[in-house]
Amino acid sequence: MKKIGRDLSIILSAVWINLLFFVALLALAALLLHQFGPDPQANWAQLVLDAFNLASMERVESGGRGIVVLLAFTLPLAMSLILGEGILRVFSIYSQRNSDRKEWDLMVVKSLKNHLVLCGAGEMGHQLLQQLLAAQPGLKVVILDPRPTLLPELGLDDSTAIHLQADMTNINSLQQAHVSAARLVVLTAGEDVVNLETVYKVLQLNPHVPIWVRLHHSGLADMLDLSKNAHIHFFCPYQQAAHSIVQHILQE
Repeated sequence: MKKIGRDLSIILSAVWINLLFFVALLALAALLLHQFGPDPQANWAQLVLDAFNLASMERVESGGRGIVVLLAFTLPLAMSLILGEGILRVFSIYSQRNSDRKEWDLMVVKSLKNHLVLCGAGEMGHQLLQQLLAAQPGLKVVILDPRPTLLPELGLDDSTAIHLQADMTNINSLQQAHVSAARLVVLTAGEDVVNLETVYKVLQLNPHVPIWVRLHHSGLADMLDLSKNAHIHFFCPYQQAAHSIVQHILQE
């Protein structure tokens, strides 16, 4: 039931603009009925109901007014175009979600807010993700990584994380990951230059999101203007591992 509820909320988030256009259409029709309809004294609730009935091809008293006849022809057609487009588009994506997940995954990600975006899911990214999910089981995760079939390799499924098979340095890929609404971005690619290039593009989309950046060469952080940004945190796994190991050695 929880998954069905999630899917319904995603579908509604995908067709809300169609619903908004339909409501605007009913409001316009009600206004025309108020100005030119058979009963200028009718209240707005009744006018909107009459507009909906006309859109549903229900009979409405015309009083000899041509506007009612005109709306009786145009509203059903407009409703079919506006609502039909959204319903057919979403139904097509939803029905094919098992065979072609890309469009469905993009729709799911577009509905997310306050999620984690993990760029690069090698061993370091995998370990960080496991720790974060253990600490926050309900965390919503989007993974950007070019490798296919990544989720099974990480022991995850689509109820836990969404995998977008894409290049993390591509700003369109970051937009698809909905970085603009993320609560946290973690960059763990194996190359410093890739992580640093991605930082600048993330900042274009969301200048205030906390970003954790893996650097192999820890000294690079002190040389970058990015180090002055309070939202950006650099970490060197070798340096931190060495510190932890030395602490254990000294305790023996």
